[in-house]
Amino acid sequence: MKTNSNVKTKLSILLCCICLLLNSCSEPAPASKIEDISDLKAEIEIYQSLTDENDNSISVILYDKKGKEFGNDSVKITVNEKKAEYKIMQQLYYGKNYDYRAENVPPKNDSYELRIQLSNGKKFFLSRIPSLKLSSSRNIIYRENAPLNQDYSIQWSGLQDVNVLYLSKSVKIQTKEKSNIETFVEQAADTIKIGPSGNYAIKKETFSKPGETLSMMNFEFTAEKDGIVNPQLLKGSSGKIRGYHEERVSFK
Repeated sequence: MKTNSNVKTKLSILLCCICLLLNSCSEPAPASKIEDISDLKAEIEIYQSLTDENDNSISVILYDKKGKEFGNDSVKITVNEKKAEYKIMQQLYYGKNYDYRAENVPPKNDSYELRIQLSNGKKFFLSRIPSLKLSSSRNIIYRENAPLNQDYSIQWSGLQDVNVLYLSKSVKIQTKEKSNIETFVEQAADTIKIGPSGNYAIKKETFSKPGETLSMMNFEFTAEKDGIVNPQLLKGSSGKIRGYHEERVSFK
């Protein structure tokens, strides 16, 4: 028993050493090694409310030439001249995420302009991403509660910049065992290209099939746009913005 205990202890120490070694090997390049914008890849994502353009959040993740996430408080990023906060988030097994974040940044000239200053003092244009035009969810006409024995339709108009509808479903699963507990399963969303005005109809025949019955349907009217990024950034760099109106329908 004592031998087994010693073996377990040694194995635990070995695993810890391996994890620490892997972590040290996977560390990104130090800030001093990042001397030019061409040393970085940037992934920029903006969420903006479609009812209030100042309700937004911006995330910037940088990668070095080895594809490792890069971050350092000596590297500064601004969004419309507002400084983004540098954050380190600890993950499982000693992993880390490096993220630059900013929130509630007013658009300027209908866009968000991001700039970066490296630790050597060099400044570069990073990205320019258009803001989203505002619209009202009141322009979405639908029934919140719908019967399963009738076709269903939803209409919308004046949803500026909205170009994608994500349609997901929650279905009730019928089990062989008789039970008072109901089981529900979320299904993957369908992606439907749409315009600012239109309608979408669903046949009642699709609401049920053997073993499952439609319980809820989620409509996400989404505006998605791509911005421009500094062409000197590494391949795979991107700047994107999205916002949405979300509506849910219950079926009985």
